[in-house]
Amino acid sequence: MLGWYSFFGPFHQIQTPIDCVSAIYTVLSRRRGHVTADVPQPGTPAYIVKAFLPVIESFGFETDLRYHTQGQAFCLSVFDHWAIVPGDPLDKSIVLRPLEPAPIQHLAREFMVKTRRRKGMSEDVSISKFFDEAMMVELAQQAADLHQQMM
Repeated sequence: MLGWYSFFGPFHQIQTPIDCVSAIYTVLSRRRGHVTADVPQPGTPAYIVKAFLPVIESFGFETDLRYHTQGQAFCLSVFDHWAIVPGDPLDKSIVLRPLEPAPIQHLAREFMVKTRRRKGMSEDVSISKFFDEAMMVELAQQAADLHQQMM
């Protein structure tokens, strides 16, 4: 599997006073957010920060944001786009350490494991649970044929 589709959005628009902008950057960077713009709102002391945040990282984001800005920042979230997450979610050789973000090339595995943990499911995902032996052989043959055609 080359990649795993995931929400990369939603798009977040955060309204905050100027003195809280650095706290917002800190919260976003810890959650793999990407700031696309930060501009002052004309005629007010407010600043608007626009950012993308992976959905898996958005759980608890608003609480974290309010905590770090003493309740001064307000967030609006809107779905924006899908993106392919790098890595293979089924690669069991990847070791994920608690409380440490995974490297970029292991994101698909980390997202899949976090989602399954959150839902109380086993981290072990094996297609052999879902297909009988004949189907597994057929899928392997199709994959080999496709690989040979590409060469």
